[in-house]
Amino acid sequence: MKIDHIDLAFLHLAVSKNGKFNEQDIAGSELAYLGVGRTLDRLAALKEKNLIKLDGAYFSITDLARELFWGKDTPIQTRLLRLLQIKSFEESEIIRYLLEPKDIVIESIEESRKKGFFIFTTIKKDDRVFRVCELTPEGNDHVLVQTLDSKSQLQKILQEISIKIDRAELDEFKIKEILDKIKKISTELD
Repeated sequence: MKIDHIDLAFLHLAVSKNGKFNEQDIAGSELAYLGVGRTLDRLAALKEKNLIKLDGAYFSITDLARELFWGKDTPIQTRLLRLLQIKSFEESEIIRYLLEPKDIVIESIEESRKKGFFIFTTIKKDDRVFRVCELTPEGNDHVLVQTLDSKSQLQKILQEISIKIDRAELDEFKIKEILDKIKKISTELD
């Protein structure tokens, strides 16, 4: 499902307002610049994607949308990387959007960076220098694997292990023995 930074701003507004927002909330937010036409178009698109629903005079965030970035069952690292799939963010923006304690988010940012899931990029704008987190292909792959069901995740992991073993400097007999065991497990999963 494709979500951009404007969609994210609407969803964040809903979560920040206890799951519901109305016209006055939009007018008093960073989304006020959109105007009536673009706002209505965005709300309709979010409704079509099942990310918000109309609840009387309010728009409510759906469980699906809440789970994407704020679900407690989803690891914070996955939610962080999902944010970076939308666009590159500064650390302070990530902290603001995830609605988690600052120290926990910073720890997750550092852990993800060490794993190579994103890099820091420096951007200069209006004589100010910003350091933003930019998703790497490895980070994007990690998020995609997280969206797979358990069986598909296991198959993907086995495939990655097979590739690493195949490239390793082991004797041919050992490589064949290990790869045969992995293929047997993979076949059992099918």
